[in-house]
Amino acid sequence: MRASIDISEISDYLKSQIPVVALDVLAPEQSNVLLRLRDEFLSKLKSETYIWNIGYGTLKKVAIAEDNGLVLQECPEFKNPPNIEPLLYIFDYIQKCDKNKKAVFIISDIAPFIDGGSRHSVEIASKVKNLCFDLKPTDKRLIILGQNIKLDESLVRLIPYCEMQLPTIEKVVNHFNEYISFITESAACKDIKLLLKLNSDDIEELGRALLGLTLEEIGDFMRLNCRKKRNGNTITVDRDLINAAVQYKTRILAQMQIELAEPSDIDFGGLDILREWLHKRRRLFNQEARNYNLPKPKGMLLAGPPGTGKSLVAKTTAKILNLPLLQLDLASMLGSLVGESEANVKRALKTAEAIAPCILWLDEVEKALSGSGDTSGVSQRILGMILTFMSESKEGVFIIATANNVAELPSEFKRKGRFDEIFYVALPTEQERVEILTKHLVRFGCSDVEQEYIEAVAADADKFSGAELENLASEASLIAFDEGRPQKVTLADLQKARKSIVPLAIQDSTKIEHMEKWAATARPASTIKHVQPEKTSYKVNMDFN
Repeated sequence: MRASIDISEISDYLKSQIPVVALDVLAPEQSNVLLRLRDEFLSKLKSETYIWNIGYGTLKKVAIAEDNGLVLQECPEFKNPPNIEPLLYIFDYIQKCDKNKKAVFIISDIAPFIDGGSRHSVEIASKVKNLCFDLKPTDKRLIILGQNIKLDESLVRLIPYCEMQLPTIEKVVNHFNEYISFITESAACKDIKLLLKLNSDDIEELGRALLGLTLEEIGDFMRLNCRKKRNGNTITVDRDLINAAVQYKTRILAQMQIELAEPSDIDFGGLDILREWLHKRRRLFNQEARNYNLPKPKGMLLAGPPGTGKSLVAKTTAKILNLPLLQLDLASMLGSLVGESEANVKRALKTAEAIAPCILWLDEVEKALSGSGDTSGVSQRILGMILTFMSESKEGVFIIATANNVAELPSEFKRKGRFDEIFYVALPTEQERVEILTKHLVRFGCSDVEQEYIEAVAADADKFSGAELENLASEASLIAFDEGRPQKVTLADLQKARKSIVPLAIQDSTKIEHMEKWAATARPASTIKHVQPEKTSYKVNMDFN
């Protein structure tokens, strides 16, 4: 993980005769960062700030408009010769322009040209390396600004690489309060009244809802909602803003293939060992645990056949631990462009750390980390990023990784100690099958089904997963409804539904057997109990054939 940095620290680097710094900034925050850097350099270095990128094609001076916004002014003295490529010329210009000039030059969005992968990489890396030495005795400084910057090997030890982190809860709350003060004054000038109907606890809750967004995104959200909440000459800011913030953040995260998932309203059946393990850790994220310096849980790996309830466990864990749940589909984040996949995962991990304490759910993790068919090394690099994050993150991100085929996972990901615990979520035991069937029948309004019926069906459904038992309960309920007996499920309905389902454990028995062999190295999620159902007078033919 890269070192995080505050804007004020950049000046310290530059004043210490470190002439070139690389600064990784999320794209929505770039304008805000430019303004803050300009103020910082003007006050501490007495230097003007200039910016250049390929899109501008020329050098521009960073200035502040009358409304305190960003304005970029043309620099007439900068003239790019027509026969020289702009990307190469800008470095020559910085090196050769007035040696007595006090200036900080910001070169943005050149990450693809300094990682050794482009046709200009060697030449650009050489020019930047020269500037690391040539600018030392001058008052000229250089900042390489952008997203997912990768330095050429020749520059790694010459240029400090820093990251701007997403704002903390304190910064979000301060930003909100400053914005409210600003909008109140602005509205008063237009004879518009702002009514703030939020107390300090509400503002804290709003701040939590906005965690994971940049200050610029938060500003966009506030402007949008103040416009929506205007009624005539009055703008009302109340608790509706909290729900609106969650919805806004959900849309932003979805664009990064991160789902802000809802905790499950349905509890998982059985899995008593896993449930007890979770309940013992639910207080480790609160202030009392921090007072005692107790370590925050790192997470757990859930492996088992498809349909055994791993996803439901992840969603229920959010409810047990009372933490927000971020679902990350790693496979969907694999982009086609060089570095795109790593950039997507990097921002997702930074977002999780900003929202912490939270749960980060890596669903079907083997699809992205197995490396199957990957000749570019992307899977290996993403694996490295995740492993580094897991070992270095101290912010209380509880990782839940779920896998249907643990054999495809890299050994370094599933080794002991990587997670707090590795659970094998097996096909449900007989007692668990009774519990799962009962829960789902109640969901479908069939709460008066005879217990003997459920036990008889569960006893002969030993190859059924939790998902298949849910399907059985659903099918039986539909049969009863279709025959004019809504919510009146009989034994015959359950038997008929059961016969219509061929469990995956029978269809793909070899794979299940391999997983059960591996299960000896993991902790079982359930206590294996062999409980015989009470004898009943009902004779049921439960043959799969």
